[in-house]
Amino acid sequence: MDLQIKIILVVMFFIILISIQYTLNKILMALREIRIILLTKKEKQE
Repeated sequence: MDLQIKIILVVMFFIILISIQYTLNKILMALREIRIILLTKKEKQE
């Protein structure tokens, strides 16, 4: 019983880490897109 709980906790820990990584990656992609949009707007103004 104790071993099963440890396995479940480890699996949950990895799932949480993967979901955090996925979320951070999505945020980074959105920030990159925003930066590209701002840079193109800046170039158009000049």
